Amino acid sequence: MGSFPGTEPAEPVRIMAGENPALPSIPELPARGPGADMVGRALALLAQVAPEFAGETTPSGWRLAGRTTDASTTAMRRATSWLRQDWDTAEDGYQGAPSCKVAIAGPWTLAASVELRNGHRMLFDPGAMRDLTTAYPAMAAAAATRLRDTWPAAVVQIDEPWLPGVLAARIKTPSGLDFYRSVAAEDARRALTEAVAAVHNAGAAAILHCCAVPAPIALMRETGADAVSLDLTSQRADGRGGHHEEALGTLLESDCALVAGAVPWRLGGGPAEPVAASVTRVTALLDRLGIPLDDAAPRLAVSTPCGVAGASPDGARAVTQRVAHVVGILHREVSA
Repeated sequence: MGSFPGTEPAEPVRIMAGENPALPSIPELPARGPGADMVGRALALLAQVAPEFAGETTPSGWRLAGRTTDASTTAMRRATSWLRQDWDTAEDGYQGAPSCKVAIAGPWTLAASVELRNGHRMLFDPGAMRDLTTAYPAMAAAAATRLRDTWPAAVVQIDEPWLPGVLAARIKTPSGLDFYRSVAAEDARRALTEAVAAVHNAGAAAILHCCAVPAPIALMRETGADAVSLDLTSQRADGRGGHHEEALGTLLESDCALVAGAVPWRLGGGPAEPVAASVTRVTALLDRLGIPLDDAAPRLAVSTPCGVAGASPDGARAVTQRVAHVVGILHREVSA
């Protein structure tokens, strides 16, 4: 998914160039500290098109710095420098690759994560939310355009782990005793649809990723995204997955593709199960949905549920290799 352990981008780039040459990613290395994380990186990109979103760190995470004339807070300069290093390393390491992907935190995850100057999350202030959802498409388009400058097929992945919590009013206020009001599904869909359209207008493909279970699959599909990326490793007592399988079936029968997060890994280690179990997770889901693998294959990809930043360095390589192994087995089953 792009997130790796360690603090230097060269090794993740070597791993992805070798194991995932068709669609490697701009590496994300949150172990560096604030500014290398998903939220800090997105704020740095956002501040380049809307300086009022320059962020600064707090003991609890990130807040808006309150500046409207420049994006030069220390945290933003650090985040921008790391992103430039990651991008330059990827350009060197992925020469000749047909495509490349960059992952950025989505607008609703930013709204649920970033504080205003008064200590509340951006969700608290409708005006701040309007400004965010207005500025976000320009940021997504800028990221897509930069990718397209180097790789003919660019992919922007919009990460929305907090989207279900935002929709269900599960984001706590600073006191911890209350929750922010829910965001209407139509408002959430509209903002994501505009972000996806901006990516498309810049000539890139768009993936919406949500590692929460269950994810709002129908809403994500209705944004016009080229693919929806989900964690498929969660399992109920009856053996079924944690997502609404009717929505998964509708997704696989639409023009939208599924990135199946079917290869789990252990914290501080590597793959968490035999390769056959990951393959079965995909094929068993298709069997329950009544969709032949041959029919689903053109709109199906395989990945880890989320990034592998919490894996060991050797484990991250092993997990990336495991994903390639699972894909190879599924390809052979389709060709058989």
